[in-house]
Amino acid sequence: MSNFPENIISVVAGTGNTCHQIITALLSHNATVIVPVKSFDEIQSLQKTTTNVTSGELVPVLADIPNHHGASNFFEDIEGRFGQVNLTILVFDNNYSGYQLTETPYEEWERMQQNSISACFVVGKVILDFMKRNAQGIYRNAHGIYIVVSDRYSQDKAKISPLTVIAAHMQAELSKIFAEEIKYTGIKYYHIVADDFNSQINDYDIARYIIDLCTV
Repeated sequence: MSNFPENIISVVAGTGNTCHQIITALLSHNATVIVPVKSFDEIQSLQKTTTNVTSGELVPVLADIPNHHGASNFFEDIEGRFGQVNLTILVFDNNYSGYQLTETPYEEWERMQQNSISACFVVGKVILDFMKRNAQGIYRNAHGIYIVVSDRYSQDKAKISPLTVIAAHMQAELSKIFAEEIKYTGIKYYHIVADDFNSQINDYDIARYIIDLCTV
């Protein structure tokens, strides 16, 4: 019989319902879930979402994750307080306007680059570097896991957003390169496409799938 690892230390970064469902699922399996947030409002939203979960430990931390120095300092602080991070999950909703690319405001393009491409690169680079440095013992088994959850479509499924398509494509390409670079370290890397979970309970399905990936 397979069991979810005990005393798992996880970091879940992202926003939206999918992210909250993943956090709730991990807490339900008694994990410590550290969540970088940008505001007190985000902390309140997290606490409201997880109010009925009595197991695990939720640790919101104010941090600027898309910033390289901010991400490095965040993971250094986390390792200092909790020890090695066993599981990191980065969740992107990629929800951008449905403008044609020729009509897209430059500010929206910059926002997509910062929130979807730069963030994917920065967090991947920082946490995988931490994991590579510790690629012994615990990171030789299923506990050393990095997961990216990406969405190829905006919330309005009837309109395909060029920016969303570009963001999802770049995230997938970054995942391919990262996964190739760390394939001999013992770290497990997964790229999950949220749109592949076609049901009315998508977010729960993704959360359950991630729990299955972490189960040994």
